[in-house]
Amino acid sequence: MALSTAEIMEISLDLVGWDEVPADSGIHVSGDDLETALVGIDLESPEIQLAEREGYDLVLAHHPPGGDPRVNFAPVLDKQVEFMTAHGVPEERAEEAASGIISGMEHAGHSANYRHDPSMAEHLDIPYMNVHLAPDELGRRRFREVADDLDDDATVGEFADELGEIPEIEEAITDVELRLGERDNDLGEVAIHHAAGTNGGSDVASAYFDHGVDTVLYIHVGAGDTAELREEYGDTGKNLVVTGHIASDAIGMNEFIDALEAEGLDCDTVSGCGIGR
Repeated sequence: MALSTAEIMEISLDLVGWDEVPADSGIHVSGDDLETALVGIDLESPEIQLAEREGYDLVLAHHPPGGDPRVNFAPVLDKQVEFMTAHGVPEERAEEAASGIISGMEHAGHSANYRHDPSMAEHLDIPYMNVHLAPDELGRRRFREVADDLDDDATVGEFADELGEIPEIEEAITDVELRLGERDNDLGEVAIHHAAGTNGGSDVASAYFDHGVDTVLYIHVGAGDTAELREEYGDTGKNLVVTGHIASDAIGMNEFIDALEAEGLDCDTVSGCGIGR
């Protein structure tokens, strides 16, 4: 069965039970009667040209291109505060911890060439869209299940090992990294900080640690943030588990692709999608 870009977006929302398209996802060039798609984590101008040349009906990316969602990306970052307060971080502290990330994204969006990739798709008359937050939410739920299935006395090393059994992570060339803490540390309370636009850096992790969370999971983190956290929490029993960006993104995207193929869309995967499928 052929699908439209609107129907494809609706499938992504149905998978997570949402009604509204998040600000980091969008249909940049709409289309109908789509039977084939090139799907990847990052699909920009070169990949759009490749898809048009090879006769695909749709270019479906995970990460936002330089289009309107990047300009309006900041509203998605409200999830940062939502996740922190759910773990007992006071709202004022959570907002303070997320403020630098939100400001940085607002500034980046204001300076981005938001017409670059969508205009190439328009020029080539090929439908183009991206779906970011919903697949990430699928990945977040998968990580949550792993944490919840462990015994109360589990160690962070055991958590890392179980995460490494997820097919997308097992097949990736990146490994689950313990950026803060020791393998035999108690796992304790776990915050899965994924599907919030981006990682929270040292400020968000600190807010968690200071309010009872023992282990924070990010899918990626900067070296500077790691250094700050090690300096402040290096001997406190706190843990930062980092699962790997592309492998982690592939978890939700693969589930999304499975749903699309069940509805009749023939998907070819590149650029990180398809790992572990």
